[in-house]
Amino acid sequence: MIKPVLKALPAALAAVALFATPVVLSAPAHAATASTGRLPAGDDVYRDWFTSHSNCVSAGQGGIDRGHWGHYTCSEGDWFWHLWTDR
Repeated sequence: MIKPVLKALPAALAAVALFATPVVLSAPAHAATASTGRLPAGDDVYRDWFTSHSNCVSAGQGGIDRGHWGHYTCSEGDWFWHLWTDR
């Protein structure tokens, strides 16, 4: 009973590792105003954190569209994306 389980364990772990690998998506078309994965400038203001990159970019672009700030940065943290703006 235990031997078949031990034989199947490496394959199960490999499958888990395969599905747990993060997927890198291409940057959105409006990424020219959004820097991702870099540290914000020293004078940037921290706005909020988001669970996905697309939500961070949407919030940053929405602020530009409404005239709240001129540029934004979505920096990647350990678990979340952080929105930084120039105002």
